[in-house]
Amino acid sequence: MIKSTNNDRTRVGLRVTISPRGKNSIYVADFHQAGQHCRRSLKTTVKKEAMRKAMELEYELENGILVHKTTKPAKEVAKASITEAAADFINYLKTEGRRRKTLTKYEGIFRTFAEYAAEQGVDQIGDVDLSLVDKYRAFRKPALSARSMSNEGGALKRFFAWCLKRGFVLQNPLADEKYKRPQAKSRGGPTLEQINMILKAATPARRAIIAVGAFAGVRIGEIARLRVEDVDFENGWLNIVSRPGLETKSGQSWKVPLHSRLRSILKRVPHGKEGLFFTAEPSRKFPSGGHHINPKHVNEDLIKLLKKLDMPAGRVGGFTFHSLRSSFKTIGIHAGVPREVVDVWQNHAPDRAASHVYYKLSDQESQRFMLIVPFGNESQGVA
Repeated sequence: MIKSTNNDRTRVGLRVTISPRGKNSIYVADFHQAGQHCRRSLKTTVKKEAMRKAMELEYELENGILVHKTTKPAKEVAKASITEAAADFINYLKTEGRRRKTLTKYEGIFRTFAEYAAEQGVDQIGDVDLSLVDKYRAFRKPALSARSMSNEGGALKRFFAWCLKRGFVLQNPLADEKYKRPQAKSRGGPTLEQINMILKAATPARRAIIAVGAFAGVRIGEIARLRVEDVDFENGWLNIVSRPGLETKSGQSWKVPLHSRLRSILKRVPHGKEGLFFTAEPSRKFPSGGHHINPKHVNEDLIKLLKKLDMPAGRVGGFTFHSLRSSFKTIGIHAGVPREVVDVWQNHAPDRAASHVYYKLSDQESQRFMLIVPFGNESQGVA
């Protein structure tokens, strides 16, 4: 049986796949023997001839008479459970300086995978095969978005590639798998008119926090960690500082010029001489108040407010707190601020263009560009 799998690869029989390789398009045969992936040159550029040789190879495989010249004795593998191998991989990532948020995400993925595999009767990492991973992904799909499915697939690919290099598995079951990342859809953010409506309707406790997201483009997690000394009213800067144990998403520190409207709003925020700039209101658990704000609660409160104002709300087709970063970028660029400048303000990962490698933004120019952004004044969004 001969079956075409795509434009370049053709399956011949049950075990052999042929494809042209190299600049001369010489056909090679790919197959597995004794649990190992093997490749043999068919020494022809003619597909018909390659298929004939592949059929002979298929016959030899079926009858157990093929001995591949490059077949090596089976290697000993280190016995390890999925959980043990995953723990070693996480320690490796820590050594390589991966962010805490990334480590937490990976730990969750591997824990869920290990639990599912155990339910299927698989505990050892060396016993995981592609069929098990396929079943796991089918099990996970109803609960995950397309992007999360891609992220989990990528994490597992990196994990098994690492396991292969460390001798935990004889072969990587995901070596040939490709989990395409879905194209991000631009949802945009609220317009300046909508932001003004939001600020006017927001509670005093949330108003300044929303203003920082809209007029400085800062992530809610980084706003929650702002300290009093990070808000430099004298020199006009909002400093986003990455501290040990409280790192920013990128692990870097940067600063954003304080727009005059944001400065006026922040000056009215009650705070002490040190500690967190924003603190939560008193609650049953913290009757004296003064503890850190909860980013999740801030986002939930904003979504409730958006619904009350009949604005799109939520991750599916609506706005969230993170959408304010999109508003900040859009308003700034439309005002004539170069994208490279806004990227610096938002600490966006640069692309690979040479302009990002050579571009340098001075403090003076940064402040000058912020002056042209038409955020308006405080009276537009405060009752």
